Amino acid sequence: MTVLSSPTSPKQSNNPYLTSPPMSPTSKSLKHKTYGFNDLNDPFAEAPMEAWQEMKDYNLRANGLPTLDQMMRLRTLTPLTQSNFTAFLRRRGVHQNLNFLLELETHDKLWHAHVQSMHRQTRSSADRLSQFLESAAEKPANTKDTMMMMYDPHHNNHHGGNYMETPDTQDLLHQQQYFPSTEDDNATATTAGNNNNLSASPYASRSPNGKSLSRHDLEQNATRIYRTFCSRLDAAQPIHLPDDHRAVLDELIEKHHRPEPVVFESARSHVFEVLNVFYYPQFVDSVLYTNLSRMSARISLIFGLISLIIGFAVELSLIFLDQGSMRTRWWGLLPFFFGWTALLAGFADFAWWLAFTGKSEISFFVFESIQDKTVLRIHRKRSWIWLASTIVLAIISCIIFVFIPGTRLRSA
Repeated sequence: MTVLSSPTSPKQSNNPYLTSPPMSPTSKSLKHKTYGFNDLNDPFAEAPMEAWQEMKDYNLRANGLPTLDQMMRLRTLTPLTQSNFTAFLRRRGVHQNLNFLLELETHDKLWHAHVQSMHRQTRSSADRLSQFLESAAEKPANTKDTMMMMYDPHHNNHHGGNYMETPDTQDLLHQQQYFPSTEDDNATATTAGNNNNLSASPYASRSPNGKSLSRHDLEQNATRIYRTFCSRLDAAQPIHLPDDHRAVLDELIEKHHRPEPVVFESARSHVFEVLNVFYYPQFVDSVLYTNLSRMSARISLIFGLISLIIGFAVELSLIFLDQGSMRTRWWGLLPFFFGWTALLAGFADFAWWLAFTGKSEISFFVFESIQDKTVLRIHRKRSWIWLASTIVLAIISCIIFVFIPGTRLRSA
């Protein structure tokens, strides 16, 4: 878990992901947001998980880092991007949880597009009805026909050759139900209608003939999401979800065929909480404190061991062969320096020389530039610390052998 703090954090001037005004402390003596731990106001006693998430997200925002919600909604800077987070989860075998949230986001867009399409059709029908009534009111009434219709309901049949249905009345006579309740009506309830209205949303049309998105399509999509991620028996990508949540989803989707996004709301909250509390802090830690892939770190570890062995071998050879002067033994500083550099990089998965270039290795020999200023600042600060530590270790290792007097080994 990364808990960061900064003396300038209340201003939040270094956070490019904030869209709201920065929060100001309630007291001038307090540098950070405080949480009460008394008996009357203890957020961890009332809702420990929510309080923990709030405190963690505040620390991220105060130090210019995006939260998980911001990373999924906004265009964040590398390496704190959604693609890198997906790769991080895939290495741990839990990427299906993020896929589930993305599928629900797409389902929400489809549902809103369907609702907007229904509202547009309702308004269009109401406008046509209003225009028809206005045009009918403006026409002069035929008193004779009116009187005949009062006494002879079949008066129009006697003059059938003079009667023609207008387009407005045809639309009204053939108007379908706007919100169908049966599956047969669901498949035919919405039609193309106005092309300009359908083009307003990328999800409004699903078929080549211009048929609008229907409720039946949403039911199929909700069922697909449930069977892919939430089914208790044969889920292709099982997610972290309690059994009671799965039972509720099975009841609402499989039995009642409810496609509303609110059906998945509890499952969405639980999966988001799992990612936000357990996996996203690990991802932020790996971004802030590592810049090497696992394979490169292993290679660096092997190279460091070989370099240190060479350095020790050179120094011991000069001692036991009684060759060279004290100045000659300082040449062992080079293998010690490279050895300790590679050894520390292999253990910590952090290469100080790579941090000076402003790059990070996301996979084996695949590098990307660091655009996030907070990550770049932390990497360069750590690189100076690791460089100084490497130099100190190399000098100490070399001094140990420099001042040992040479003693030539003699055979018996």
